[in-house]
Amino acid sequence: MSRISALGGWVRARRKPAIVVASGLLFVVGWGLGYGLGLERASATLLVLAAVVGGYDVVKKAYYTLRVRTVGINTLVTLAAIGAIVIGEYWEAAAVVFLFALGNYLEARTMGKTRSALEELLEMSPDTAIVRRGGEETKIPAREVEEGETVVVEPGAKVPVDGEVDDGESAIDQSPVTGESAPVHKATGDAVYAGTINQEGALEVVATDTGRDTTLERIIRRVEEAQEAQAPTETIIERFATYYTPAIVVLAVLAYAVTGNAILALTLLVIGCPGALVIGPPVSIVSAIGNAARSGVLMKGGEHLETAGKIDLVAFDKTGTLTKGETTVADVEGFGVTEDDVIRYAAIAEKRSEHHLADAIVEAARDRGGGSSRAYVTDGGVASGLESPSNGDDHVASGIPNPDTFEVVPGKGVVAHYDGHRLVVGNRTLLADREIEPAETATAYAHDREKEGETAVYVALEDEIVGVVSMRDGLRDDAAAVVAALQDAGVRTVMLTGDNERTARAVAEAVGIDDYRAALLPEEKQDAIEAFRESGHVVAMVGDGINDAPSLATADVGIAMGAAGTDTAIETADMALMADDLRRIPYAVGLSKATRWNIAENVTIAVATVVLLLAGVFAGYVHMASGMLVHIGSVLLVILNGMRLLRY
Repeated sequence: MSRISALGGWVRARRKPAIVVASGLLFVVGWGLGYGLGLERASATLLVLAAVVGGYDVVKKAYYTLRVRTVGINTLVTLAAIGAIVIGEYWEAAAVVFLFALGNYLEARTMGKTRSALEELLEMSPDTAIVRRGGEETKIPAREVEEGETVVVEPGAKVPVDGEVDDGESAIDQSPVTGESAPVHKATGDAVYAGTINQEGALEVVATDTGRDTTLERIIRRVEEAQEAQAPTETIIERFATYYTPAIVVLAVLAYAVTGNAILALTLLVIGCPGALVIGPPVSIVSAIGNAARSGVLMKGGEHLETAGKIDLVAFDKTGTLTKGETTVADVEGFGVTEDDVIRYAAIAEKRSEHHLADAIVEAARDRGGGSSRAYVTDGGVASGLESPSNGDDHVASGIPNPDTFEVVPGKGVVAHYDGHRLVVGNRTLLADREIEPAETATAYAHDREKEGETAVYVALEDEIVGVVSMRDGLRDDAAAVVAALQDAGVRTVMLTGDNERTARAVAEAVGIDDYRAALLPEEKQDAIEAFRESGHVVAMVGDGINDAPSLATADVGIAMGAAGTDTAIETADMALMADDLRRIPYAVGLSKATRWNIAENVTIAVATVVLLLAGVFAGYVHMASGMLVHIGSVLLVILNGMRLLRY
């Protein structure tokens, strides 16, 4: 049974080329019998048989399209072939059907190459995994690995799951997932992705996502969906074809009614096939999306790919986009208290916050030992103290206790209470909301740090400013080059940030940003994007895909940074950069613009071909078989032109 099934699969895989070959051989032999040996009856029989063999699938497709009241290319070829047989033009019928079948086969072969990037991704999917179960290492299908299991990845093997390195160090080739050209060093605690290749040492990985839930599988699904999704140009052309194709039938009927020339009418049916026009845009879209996926850029679909080609303004979030997203405490200044006290008060307030600045403050406090002060001093003297936590306090971690109450004020900071005292940690806007006026010395210090591109965080105990913590997040090495590349391409750049004016100005000047908007709340960033769009710009917003979700959704094209392993970004972003690589943005914009030009070229080729063929038919220079040959040539030409995008 298995042999029969395998044989059936082998036959199905070779059915189309077999039909083309059989039709071609019958056509050549039939033509030879008629024109070479004068055996007209035998020739006619073989030529009709050639038309039947090559045209079976064509007639079947025509039948199904007519059932849904659609007149397509297959219908035109069917009418032309049947008409030619009826009037005794067997050679023309066989030639048209054979050439059409050959064209369909070549089209399918070349179109398959446009999906090469997706095939490469599919080939990267690992088949097996070595799992540690019951103290033994067992090789099982990769799809059967369960979440939480430990997987052993040997040198040279593919990582079979998404997970976290539990033991070992190695260099991982992540290019199939993130598009990064250089291997990435991985050690304990680092994330790894299915389909990437372990190049050096053995790793033990604890699985976090398996089977169809891995990042690679989500990328494959997204690319498949994107390549199937229609772009606006495709939709317009398909609508045009629904009217154009019946119009060709009407034209052929009118031509016969006026001239009485059946060959002319049938030739019009053949050369009127809008094949190149229909196939041109999809092959460009599929090639571009495949190229982008291979380079670590996920496009949601043809619509967003086309829109990206019109982008004339790119708005960047600052933190984690233009900067590395690795915020650290650059300096601490106390006013009447020690620096350790300042960082400790800030850490208590920020302990339960999930903001990146809070993480940096808490980490800095732990590095200093959590502080141990019981009192603070203001310009007016000693004030009531904050009790240090005891070593046995269950709420203490590394000497930093949890606050008694905690409130996040979005875009401004936090307000907390601990040991009967209020702690306010945040920016000037938060201080103003709480009617806290910083002393001139604190304001002057904060201004100086902000001019250096740092973020100043005020720390207040009750109504007194006791210190300022300055935070630094280094710029990405390629930020300035990326901004320059966009500007050279005629794209305006803007930075939208919640940081204050001085910090925003320093960062904007450092990277060469055209314009910036500072001290923005999340909803104000969204308002800024809407304003840009209303002023006539086609806007792309670049952010982390989560915190900037409203702005990303509002922009014409939302671009999520570092989407590898992030379900939300992969599923929702119009365009997702799998790695934190800003250089992919000019590449993606350039690819999108090239795709729009490529589509325009293909449409021009298709329309010009039909116009010239129609003129040739009425002038008497183009006949049925030659018209079909030129038609096939135009289809292959637009496919090959679209495939150029694979090498962009």
